Parts: sequence; structure tokens; C-alpha cells
Amino acid sequence: MNEPAPFKIKYEVYPEDGIFVARCLDLPISSDGATEEEALANLQEAIELYAERNAEALIRKLEEQDDDEE
Repeated sequence: MNEPAPFKIKYEVYPEDGIFVARCLDLPISSDGATEEEALANLQEAIELYAERNAEALIRKLEEQDDDEE
């Protein structure tokens, strides 16, 4: 089985209205937290969920294309 390759994602963290906002610069995803660390942890979780959901959608789309070709 292939090992997953590490993927580096650019992000920024900045204070806003008493919290920290973490924004992904590569994907349309952002999150927040009480501290920079919490905001980054929440951003990581949001990116993982985004990847899972989009991977499932891509797989469904490919399966639908296969069904159409049969």
C-alpha cells in the first residue's frame, strides 16, 4: 500500500474581535479559536473534514461516470 505523501498548506493566523482566526490560503477554509494554537488545531480539523468530504464526492462522481459508460 502506498504511504500518504505529506502536503504543505499555506495559512495565516490573526487576531480579530478577541479571538484568533486561522485561514487557509490554498483552500476556502477558515476556523477560529481562543488561542493561536486552538485556531490552528481547529483549522487542521476543518481541512481534514473538507478533504474527506471532497474525496467522497469525487469517488461518487467517478462511479457515476463508470455507470454511464456501461
